[in-house]
Parts: sequence; C-alpha cells; structure tokens
Amino acid sequence: MNQIQIRHQLNAHQQEQVAHLFYEAFPLKVKHLWLYAKTKKQAVQLLSRSIQFEQGIYALRNEEVVGFLGYNIGKKAFTPANYTAFRNVYSPFVGTWRFLCYAFYLKFHLYHEHVLHIDPIAVSEEARGHGIGKLLLSKLEHVAINKEITKINLEVVDTNPSALKLYERFGYMLKKELKSGPFTAKAGFKKVIFMQKCLVISHSSIKSE
Repeated sequence: MNQIQIRHQLNAHQQEQVAHLFYEAFPLKVKHLWLYAKTKKQAVQLLSRSIQFEQGIYALRNEEVVGFLGYNIGKKAFTPANYTAFRNVYSPFVGTWRFLCYAFYLKFHLYHEHVLHIDPIAVSEEARGHGIGKLLLSKLEHVAINKEITKINLEVVDTNPSALKLYERFGYMLKKELKSGPFTAKAGFKKVIFMQKCLVISHSSIKSE
C-alpha cells in the first residue's frame, strides 16, 4: 500500500471525492435520516455545497481521498444545515421541509465549545484494514489538544461492531445507549451507542497549528 498522507486542506476535485465517499459510506443514513436525498447525485450535490471542509481531517493516497473524519465544535458543524444548498438541489417546498428535518436532527449533534464531536468518519472500501481509521483518530486528538479541548464524543450504531471495537481500543468509553427503533430502522440501525474519550492536556503538548 502506498504511503498515506494526512491533510487538512483539499483542492476542489478532492472535495468532491469526499462528498462521494461520504455517500458511499452512509447511503441509508443520507437517504433516510440526514439529507433525505433520493439519488446519489442529489446527495453529492448537497454534500459538496454544505460540507465545511476546514472542519475535517483527510487521508490521501496518490492524491486521492481514501478516508476522512469530520468534526463539530460547539455550533460549528462539518456538515451544517445549509438552506441555500437544499433549495438549489430541490424544489422550494421540498427543499424547505428537508432542510428543516435535517436542522432538527443536527440540533442533537452540536455541543458546547469545550467538546469536540466526531461526525462522521469514513474510509473507502478498498483502503480498509490498513489503519487509516486509527490514524485519523490520532490526528484528531492533536487537533483537540491544540484547541485545548479535553473531551471527544462520538456515536456508533449497533450494526457497526467493528467500529465499536476500534473506538474501545482507542480509549473511548461507553456513556449511554439509545434505542432508536422504528425511527432509524430504514437508515440501517436500531440503537445508538454514545462514547467519549477524555484527554489529558499538558502545556508542553500544545502546539500552534
């Protein structure tokens, strides 16, 4: 496997790759829970216009994005509810109600300024099993430390046991579980597991970005 590079900035073509990877990693969630997009084309258009790429960490191989991690800090979201993007992709009425639904969902995934929330993390299918997820999680801790944030939150669903094991190995602790039942069955899961990792920050570990 060629060497993986971690970047915080992407060109326009690589940003589009992130939008495609986002959809390919979470097609059911994008369709039935997040953006309510009926087609991949609609989803990619929405994501390309909505993602705040400065709120992400990206793994590249040969200049191609093979993984990414988006994060929210306070009210700053990796994929915020962008009314203009919804209106540009859908008709006015459809765009408005889908925007409102996503904004309502996002309301429960934004936290205080002292908490960094992972939302989401994805690795392309052909690049899995090479430690990219671990690398992204490690780099995120550097971001948190530089911002003097001591808590990192994430959510994992019951149908993704491999991700749950990765987070447990990386030091994330179970905080609570929520049975989502019929509300999320179409999105491919019925329970959400909330996890958190607390970081110890020393003055010597803080570096300028």
